[in-house]
Amino acid sequence: VQRMTLMAKSLLHENVKATIILRKGSWKAGEHPNFEYEGNFEGITYCYTSKEVHKPKGFLKRNIQKIKGVYGEFAYMRNLKKQEPISMAILLNRKVFHVMRYLFYAAYFDFPIVLNLVEMASAMQHNKKISRRINDYIHDKWIIKTFDGALPISDKLKDYYGQVSPKKPNLKIPVICDFEKFNVEKTKSEQYFLYCGSIFYREVIDFIIDAYRSIADDENTKLYMIVSGGSQKATAHLQEEINARFKTQPIQLFSNIPYEQLVQLYTNAIALLIPLRNTEQDASRFPHKIGEYLASSNPVITTNIGEIQTYFEDGKTALVASDYEVQAFAKKMKFVLDNPEEAKAIGIRGHEMGLRAFDYKTLGRGLLRFMDNLTGK
Repeated sequence: VQRMTLMAKSLLHENVKATIILRKGSWKAGEHPNFEYEGNFEGITYCYTSKEVHKPKGFLKRNIQKIKGVYGEFAYMRNLKKQEPISMAILLNRKVFHVMRYLFYAAYFDFPIVLNLVEMASAMQHNKKISRRINDYIHDKWIIKTFDGALPISDKLKDYYGQVSPKKPNLKIPVICDFEKFNVEKTKSEQYFLYCGSIFYREVIDFIIDAYRSIADDENTKLYMIVSGGSQKATAHLQEEINARFKTQPIQLFSNIPYEQLVQLYTNAIALLIPLRNTEQDASRFPHKIGEYLASSNPVITTNIGEIQTYFEDGKTALVASDYEVQAFAKKMKFVLDNPEEAKAIGIRGHEMGLRAFDYKTLGRGLLRFMDNLTGK
């Protein structure tokens, strides 16, 4: 969602109108009660075509909302087309059934459709049903060829798309961030490292905890973890389980927090953790939170995998462990504790690099040229 919003803002920065269409509501009842189903957010026109922003309870109500959303989606695009030509559509959805519908819209309304390519989904086998694995395999091998172009997030995905669709244009759009939202003052807090990721990647969570345990003997420096995807009960249970390994309770978990609190947690941290594994999945992706980490001006600790090799230099713009190995990663964390001033300088240089490479304002011109090439302007 953040990536799509920021791509829209990058086009707005180049005076191009941007509209985001959402088929159905996703928020729980009570969340954002005053958010209208249609309007303008940070300059971006948006519409929930089901005319509902919340996900209803009950199988029947949810499916009725989906049907309403599809009908409203078609009607909304028909009205857009009547008002002015649609220069380009960027698709986020990867489910083959839905992709086929959007490809129909593109043909019917005569506009080019581009794939937002952010992961090698067929390489992700963790916690996936067989039906989803089959879907992702079909998508990555065949459906991907039906798009008019692609916006890959990494060099690996750019090369892959170039192989499967050699005659189609593609433009690498790396992580995107609104750096202005991170212009907040540090507040007084205890000293902590911060990790942000999914509760379902327990392997990575355990990796970070093992690295932390090896360098935090006195447990005075804490470890904060922002975990997404789980219920409050699951998050609380995980925190209790993790802290049972320590003398005190040095690890605190957060979930479903407001964006403003997220920004403040990034800003107050002594370092931000994002270990990438030596897998096809991690070599292909480029986590959105890396841009936000850099925007905080605090040092990023990561591993020398995938896009990290393209943009970062160890000891200059980030602290980069040579491999996905606990002791190598822990050594970089220990460096922050032993060399706080140098670590801060690395964070500032990382911020400067990120501002040049990942701020949404710097990416709009290239995206506009890509769009013009699609439409033959």
